[in-house]
Amino acid sequence: MLRVCLVAILSLASISGVTNAAAQENNEPVKVMVLGTFHFNGGGQDVVNTDVDDMLSPHRQAEIDDVLTRLEAFASDKIMLEMGPADEAKFNANYEAYLKGEFELGVNERQQLGMKLAARLGHDKLYGMDHDNFLDFRPALAAAKELGQDRLLNEREAMIENIVARIDSKKGQPLREWLIDLNSPPFGANHYGYLTIAQMGTVGDSGAEQIIDWWERNLVMFAHTAQYAEPGDKILIIVGSGHKYLLHQFFEEARGFELVSPLPYLE
Repeated sequence: MLRVCLVAILSLASISGVTNAAAQENNEPVKVMVLGTFHFNGGGQDVVNTDVDDMLSPHRQAEIDDVLTRLEAFASDKIMLEMGPADEAKFNANYEAYLKGEFELGVNERQQLGMKLAARLGHDKLYGMDHDNFLDFRPALAAAKELGQDRLLNEREAMIENIVARIDSKKGQPLREWLIDLNSPPFGANHYGYLTIAQMGTVGDSGAEQIIDWWERNLVMFAHTAQYAEPGDKILIIVGSGHKYLLHQFFEEARGFELVSPLPYLE
């Protein structure tokens, strides 16, 4: 808990005085749209990874274009992506090459949604807001098995089964409908899974020591976005839908920000 508090203090303290303070003084809130999505390439590092068809196929490309046309109406000033700030330079070099017709886009959503939309809006660059920490809760699961904490283990397994069933039900669904589902409240339907893991282990050595990394990552993602923001900005965040719950909470509770739902644009 101390680490999360420290990260919060350090991250928020480093926000430029031009950012939230100026936005509040000028009554110009930063409008933030958090677009939760799935990983177009299927992921591979999440607890449950999406089994998707070819997002480069003609019909999927047409669906992507339809979504981009709708998001274009938001007219964002900045687009934030689920990549670390250290990766910005290489990513934007590829973006510049793409604008010149010298770079072929890959299947991932950072390029298919991010780069394409930025090009439509005439943006010079895109921004990385992710925080590179690795959430490893395997020690918590091992402790739960050793201690016979079957209720918690069964609760987690049931959650995973629910996620898998939901993913399976979306196979072949049009992209716009899939995104509407991912961005419709409640956002944290499966977020209790992190709190399930937090209870594993023993007092003084609980799963919370590992799961705290999830809150840290999302808090720093929030702070990175805030540090890029200027008064009156409209910012679009394109991020894995699992992050939407906490990011939505942070931007809703922080001063100087106004959350904008993507649903009216997608619907």
